[in-house]
Amino acid sequence: MAGGMGSFVGWVERSEAHHVPAKGDGLRFALPILLLLSSCAPPLASPDQRVQADAFVNKPVDDNLFVNRPVGQDWWKIYGNPALDALVALGLQASPTLAQANANLNQALANGAAANGAFLPQIGLNPNVARAAYPAGPNGFPPYTILSLTGTISYDPGLFGARRYTFENSAAQVAYGLAQLDAARQSLCGNVVSAAISEAGYEAQIATTQNIIAVEQNLLNLLNGDYADGAIPKLNVLQQQSQIEATQATLYPLLTNAETMHDRVAVLTGQLPADLTDGGVKLDALAMPANIPVALPSAYLAGRPDLRAARAVVAAQNAALGVAIAHLYPDLTLSAQGGYASATVSTLFQTNAGLWQLAANLLAPLYDGGVLHARKYLAQAQLAAALGAYRGAVLNAFGEAADALQATQNDEAALNRAEAAERTSNQAYQLSQQQFALGAVDYTTVLTAQTTASRQALNLVQTRTELALDIARLQSAMAE
Repeated sequence: MAGGMGSFVGWVERSEAHHVPAKGDGLRFALPILLLLSSCAPPLASPDQRVQADAFVNKPVDDNLFVNRPVGQDWWKIYGNPALDALVALGLQASPTLAQANANLNQALANGAAANGAFLPQIGLNPNVARAAYPAGPNGFPPYTILSLTGTISYDPGLFGARRYTFENSAAQVAYGLAQLDAARQSLCGNVVSAAISEAGYEAQIATTQNIIAVEQNLLNLLNGDYADGAIPKLNVLQQQSQIEATQATLYPLLTNAETMHDRVAVLTGQLPADLTDGGVKLDALAMPANIPVALPSAYLAGRPDLRAARAVVAAQNAALGVAIAHLYPDLTLSAQGGYASATVSTLFQTNAGLWQLAANLLAPLYDGGVLHARKYLAQAQLAAALGAYRGAVLNAFGEAADALQATQNDEAALNRAEAAERTSNQAYQLSQQQFALGAVDYTTVLTAQTTASRQALNLVQTRTELALDIARLQSAMAE
């Protein structure tokens, strides 16, 4: 990235050179040169985002594990879950955050239209009735009335780049509003997906814990029978009862977390928590990608809304600098007026009542106390700040993508181990129960196997939830 930002610095220096008009041999050469420069502006240099794709690779790249296309805006559909799709669609329709972002975009469109309209011909109609009198004297006249109906037109060509840079600034502001709207959209989708998956994960943990309690209760019933027959001591019964109570205690934090995520989904989708009564997303109904990518082309990050917004700010500040410099030079306004004037209505539209006027107004700043130059320096500083903010946004985007990619890869490996551990612990627990029934092992062996199986069952659910969440983070980090 260092090379890319270095090209930014060079571009800023060149842009200043383009803004300063060349000096000619005389005044007769100056105006054509300045008029030519008024139609030329340094283009916004595209940031160099060419970073090697293997920057995120931690093992040899398999073509099947390489992302071969940018992530689309509807990235959550990779889960193949209609319930999740419905929640996201509801959020996009009802979210007040999106409504606010859309209103901000409309403001940018309106401001842009107003700013651009100032450089279009301004046409007006001016009907007027005036009562006037000259002072008394040898040539004095009594008071009389003049009726007039005139039209005016004025035009500011926007010399020295004022017009062009104003248009560019307006376009950049609109681009920024669009990017902010997309950013709000992606943020909302990511939050809805994360909250829905988290709720599904907690619900799955609750169901798993309840199954564990049922198994533990069955074992307690067996122990109570053995104790009644005098086959085992009371200690074994008490130990199992304690185990059940400890497992039951873990339910309440899970219930609280599940309800919290349920309420969050409701708020994100524009509903009151009590109104969201559907079954929600089920963890085991989420389709996981067959292959987790190990490499991501950095060029895909260019479409992220936050980077598009940062680039739009740079473009807007560059154009603002052009406007500030244009104001250092003369401003030309052309105007024309025409119509009719008469003392009576009957003669108002006669040929000899016609009037017209053409005018050109050239205003050149001579001394303003340094205001215009200060505004130029301010625009230069704001452009430099926008470039710095853009570089920070790029670094943040790479960091988010790298973190999400690494977490997803680690989660996939962890899930494979968790599935194997869960199968093994279940086999061990079932075998210990069989051997305990035959008297081949003591109760401690059964309790140990039971505790291990319970822990592995919950760990498997938690690992699946983390993988689903990190896939969502990765998709969101790369989404356009």
